[in-house]
Amino acid sequence: MMRHRFHTAWIFVTTILVAGLHAQQHDSRREWFEHSHDNAWRLPYDTTLLSRRVLSELSYESHDDDENFWKIENSVRGGYALSDNLAFGVQMMVPVRWIDSSASDESGIGDLELRSGFIGRFANDLRWGAGLNAEFDTATDSALGGNALILRPTMALRWDANDWLNLGVNVEYTFTPMEERDDDVSALELKFPVVFRLSDSWSAAATYKPRWNFLNESDRHRLELGVTQVWGPENQFALSFRLEVPLTSESMDYKLVAGFAWHF
Repeated sequence: MMRHRFHTAWIFVTTILVAGLHAQQHDSRREWFEHSHDNAWRLPYDTTLLSRRVLSELSYESHDDDENFWKIENSVRGGYALSDNLAFGVQMMVPVRWIDSSASDESGIGDLELRSGFIGRFANDLRWGAGLNAEFDTATDSALGGNALILRPTMALRWDANDWLNLGVNVEYTFTPMEERDDDVSALELKFPVVFRLSDSWSAAATYKPRWNFLNESDRHRLELGVTQVWGPENQFALSFRLEVPLTSESMDYKLVAGFAWHF
């Protein structure tokens, strides 16, 4: 049964991904949302920019109950223009996870993820995005995934205040479309990123992330701090580091993420 679900999800995401990556590769209308030397500092933080990208991220999450979560996420993303001010993007992610705790020690493939959506622009410095993230129940062990089909519709707004400051907001609602009993999810998360261009090679960001869980009527508040260095003839390579810490009492102590991206 698990193998059948994995194959179904794989066929679904591969079909959409291939369609996106082969469309309008040289359309001049791509320039406003694609990678360029000048906007490379925004790309790690701006969900309304859809550069063709391969990304690998290693994350470590420490909890106060002696549980440690490790994850490697490998993803590929593509986008193409639908009109002068509208574009479509798709991303596929295959995570590898492992848990190290006194109670368990599990490792394997996590839930396969697909992200797709539309972005547009009201003006050259003001963009919007609307999309859907789907996590398929394909993990090799129940401890490594959500044990359910999980959907997360997202809306985003980004404003380039000037050539060194980018501001935005994300609204994300995560839920399970089918009854899953103990694995049900219903949560709303907001993200308020502030991104600074420090130099031609370096940028930094601070993101406030409140989240409300509607099932157990709880909330959490976190702060994420990040820094990115870009390099290459067109700044096509990026190395990023992020630290996420709780602002209110919760089981997570901190989360560290290191990522490498190639924009092509």
